[in-house]
Amino acid sequence: MRRAILAAGSVLLIAACSSPADPAPPPAPSTTSTAGTPPATTSAAPTTEPPPEPITLLFTGDMLPSDDLQAQAGRNAGGQGFDFGPMLANVAPLITAADWAICHQETPLSDDNVGLAGYPQFNAPFQLAEAERAAGYDACSTASNHTVDLGMDGIVATLGTLDRAGIRHAGSARSAAEHAQPTVYDVRGVSIGHLSYTYALNGLPSPAPWAVNLIDPGQIRADAATVTAAGAEFVVVSLHFGDEHISTPSAYQEQVVDAVLESPDVDLVVGHHAHVVQPIERRPDGRWVLFGLGNFLAQQAVYGADLTPPHRDGVIVEVSVAAAPDGTYGVVQVGYVPTFVAAPSDVIQIAPPFSRARTEAALLSRDAPLVDLTP
Repeated sequence: MRRAILAAGSVLLIAACSSPADPAPPPAPSTTSTAGTPPATTSAAPTTEPPPEPITLLFTGDMLPSDDLQAQAGRNAGGQGFDFGPMLANVAPLITAADWAICHQETPLSDDNVGLAGYPQFNAPFQLAEAERAAGYDACSTASNHTVDLGMDGIVATLGTLDRAGIRHAGSARSAAEHAQPTVYDVRGVSIGHLSYTYALNGLPSPAPWAVNLIDPGQIRADAATVTAAGAEFVVVSLHFGDEHISTPSAYQEQVVDAVLESPDVDLVVGHHAHVVQPIERRPDGRWVLFGLGNFLAQQAVYGADLTPPHRDGVIVEVSVAAAPDGTYGVVQVGYVPTFVAAPSDVIQIAPPFSRARTEAALLSRDAPLVDLTP
């Protein structure tokens, strides 16, 4: 196994999409592939130097800008464009404090704000990316069931908008060459590989075999080997999967995760799509699975007088990664902060007690030793 199994006793931790439930396993093979695999490299040589301080990787749930949420951002801007900043202001200090923060951009982003739309085929204002960057995000996973809502034009616009905002990305591509280029982030000198995949595309065709990554465990294992050979010292796999509004992972999720973790190159699995918080699990070999982080910024329907539905729950997860004496990297702590999207303002706040109780019941249901980082 490539990663270090870190010393026992370390404290460890760690949604208007309306799409069909997960397909029956096994998933169909994807045509996405990572070409140009670099030659394999040898593992890091042992070192006698003290290991560096842990780096912190931060993950949040779905960014799902519905029509109503976009309208609220328009009101925030006084009718002059869109301002998502107030929605993220309360949690921005937590995001900024991490060494590397990764969002899940579930929907396309416009590059010119022409033809903006919400459900069922999204096109969000480019100001969302600007607000994400201002709040402290460094990168986003982009493979979801909405990635191809606007075809290739939508992918090009989304990735271009993220590029202009200074946000890295993984999961979709504008060309075969871009798809073949492994995504590796330099986080305080540690090389973090990032891969992103989705279970389906809401019945829409992919505009090209390389345009968006579809879940295929064999391909994911191959891609993880590729990104490791390209220099990644710790590999994160983002998976868009699960049954919507169900806090228990589906059989499909379980089988996909088991198959992906057959790879010795995958260190952490981060899930999205269910729109409610799902469990976090520490595997016997020391690896971690974040099955589903709920909604982070989303205004799904508020039913009747209920302004507190569970699909407004989310969680910020901070994963601390450190070097072992042999120079390999593994997780040494996982921390969480429950969040809640207030109605009707759509401001993300630290979760009130009723929301926190739901989130913690889901997160802790598999007895993972999580650390509560709520300020």
